[in-house]
Amino acid sequence: MSNTFIWADLSTFDIRKAKRFYQACFGWTYQNIGENYLLCQVDQTPSAGLYTMPEKFQNIGMPSFWMSYIQVNDINSITQAAEKNGAKIELSPQAAPGGGQVALIRDPAGAGFTCYEGEGFGDDSFTDTPSQMAWNELFVSDLSKVESFYSTVFNWTISPSSDKNRHDIFSSSGDKIAGLSVVSNELKGDKEYWGVYFGVENLQLAAEKISGLGGSIVVEEKLRGRQTILVYDNQDAALYLIET
Repeated sequence: MSNTFIWADLSTFDIRKAKRFYQACFGWTYQNIGENYLLCQVDQTPSAGLYTMPEKFQNIGMPSFWMSYIQVNDINSITQAAEKNGAKIELSPQAAPGGGQVALIRDPAGAGFTCYEGEGFGDDSFTDTPSQMAWNELFVSDLSKVESFYSTVFNWTISPSSDKNRHDIFSSSGDKIAGLSVVSNELKGDKEYWGVYFGVENLQLAAEKISGLGGSIVVEEKLRGRQTILVYDNQDAALYLIET
């Protein structure tokens, strides 16, 4: 299914340090699939990607970050449509590790995501499996800045949810594929971003483990009626954990 979330990867500073952290946290093992891009796996099932942030981005002070991937049928037409509708193209379509093509885009509010054309990364079936990506949520301060963009470029429908200041995002076929939270800059900072969620069996134990590994717990909150926590890994990359 096109225009849905299928993957996430981490751009980090010290890849050996990151490998140790996530192996201890999620039980991931790693496979190099080319260009020093590591496939993170649980029981040989791909879970995410991991790579060293390019030096040019490190030199400008870019933080370590998790990135959401949207699978598309035609990456060139999507990139053109995104730019036409107010997005910034940070990385034009180019070859992806393991095959296919990727493009890095920032929506009109500045939230970054990667579009992917190909079949090499994950799938669009979110499950409650520990150590796998479980959800994607867009955090913005102003819905009006992005609603038309995502509706036009990806043919998504954004509808108010039962939770205050939250919206559900539906694909063109009517499947609920992501969420959108309207949060003031006072609470979330001045950046708009896509948050990546990973499932864990026990949220409290996971939080204790992360703290012991050099990470930190930022905030605990509910999402879709379930408890989640926002954490930083040992190189200050933000991710969310949700109990399976």
